[in-house]
Formats: sequence, structure tokens, C-alpha cells
Amino acid sequence: MARQIRGLVESVAGEFTVTRVRSRRKTAQVWEVQGADGRRWFVKRHTSAQAHLREVTAYREWTAALGPGRAPAMVAAHSGVRALVITPVPGRSLSGRPLPGNREAEVCRQAGQLLARLHATPAGRSRQPSAAVRWTADVERTLADATLYLAPHDRAMVRALTEHGPPDPAPGVAHADFRPRNWVWDEGQRRLHIVDFARTCVEPAVRRDLPCLEYGVLGGRPELRAAFYEGYGRELDEDERLACSAYAAMAATGTLRRGIETRDLRSVERAHRVLDQLRLEYLRRMRRVSGV
Repeated sequence: MARQIRGLVESVAGEFTVTRVRSRRKTAQVWEVQGADGRRWFVKRHTSAQAHLREVTAYREWTAALGPGRAPAMVAAHSGVRALVITPVPGRSLSGRPLPGNREAEVCRQAGQLLARLHATPAGRSRQPSAAVRWTADVERTLADATLYLAPHDRAMVRALTEHGPPDPAPGVAHADFRPRNWVWDEGQRRLHIVDFARTCVEPAVRRDLPCLEYGVLGGRPELRAAFYEGYGRELDEDERLACSAYAAMAATGTLRRGIETRDLRSVERAHRVLDQLRLEYLRRMRRVSGV
């Protein structure tokens, strides 16, 4: 841990001990520390200045909307070394683990509730005007880049799903990485917490958060989907569903290409899972249109 980061931690905790190195991902380093009084903290150093700014902005302006204790609290930050100190939240991360068997629906219901609160948060001074989306050019470039990796029938499907640019709703606060790896479940209190706001930004929900859920943890699980949207407070309308599938098709195509080129098997598998779901959805749409 660099000297300036140690100084930042000492300003909060006094003398401290590093009890665990939680992550050494390319995007951030995370340490768990304990002060002399026994209190615990997490220290996070971002490799990207943008990620640091996004997370600091989220803690300062938006996470309070989730409700008391639903997210960590930031107690110190240093932009020069891109580090911050946050409080822990109780429970265990659902990263790489199945949702608790008898709690799946409740976890998803609370996830919907918390995401709705975040989406309803005024973006404030950080809100930026929505830029015109060069949708057709983006689609063509994405398909061209993936020519070697996408089967002809999948190319046709992606082109059909993205034929019309999705509607451009007013942007709001999006978590942008809202999935079980950033959900912390406290079984004792039966309470969900949200962590990791390094991608949180001002963008439409149908671009960032909802496709990740629709074709991720909720995909093929109607009971979980129903629970999530019960918490969210409403179902998606037809335009939003079409937008979710268009953005998901674009994201999966790009992920497949990058995964193959970097030999990232997990990304390739994730992309194929999304494409599998999109094929089924596309077939259902075609049958409705043809009246079969």
C-alpha cells in the first residue's frame, strides 16, 4: 500500500492493520483494514481516474437514495492517488454463488426496489445532455468487427433486433454493473445491500442496467423476473423491452469478439448465454408477427 494511501486510511482509522487483500483486478485494488479500536474499513484504489470520479460522485450524490445502510458510506477520498475509504456492509457477496435457495425471489424483489430508487434519483449537476446516438453506424461497426465470430443466422438476428434504433429516453442515474457480484445479502436481517459504484453514470436504464438483468440473473426465470419488477414498481413497456434486446444484442456481439480475441472463456460463455436467450426471444416475436 502506497504511503499516500496509508496516510488517507490513518486519517480515518488511526493505526490500522491490513487484514485481507480483497481484490487485485485490473480495475482496482481493494484492501480490508482494521483500526486499533476493532472497526473495519475497505480501501479501494482505482486504476482509472474516470472510475474513481464516478464512484466518488455516486457516494457523494446518489447512494443515499438507496436508503439508510443499503450501500457503504464513503468516509475519505484522495483524487491524487485515486483512492477512497468506505464502510463495510453486513452480509455476504453473491459473487460466484447461487442466490440463497429460499430467498431468491426476495433478493430479486429488493434488487428491483433499490434499482428503482437509484433510477428515480435526480442526476443533479452531473447530468449531461444526451448525445445523438449514431445507431446504424454503431451496429454496422459492431457486426463488421465480429464477422469472423458470429454465425450467419446470428448476424441476421442481431441485425433484425437492432434494425430500428432504440428510443432515447431521458438519462438517469444507472448503476451500470447491477448484478449479483455487486449484491451483498444479509441473511440475518434478510436485507440486500449494493456495492461497487465505479461504473455508475448518467445514462438510460434500458441501456445500462435493465439488459444486464433481463439477459442475466432474470433470464429464463419468470418467477425471479416477476419478483424483480414487483420491487421495481412496474413492468417494462414494449419500447423498453425492444430497447433492452437491441442493447443486449450489441453488447453480446462485442463481448463475444473481445472474449475470443483475448481468450477470455468466461466472457465468451456469457455472450453465448445472452445470444441463446435472444434467439428464443426473436423466434417468439417472429411467430407472433406471422400469427403462428
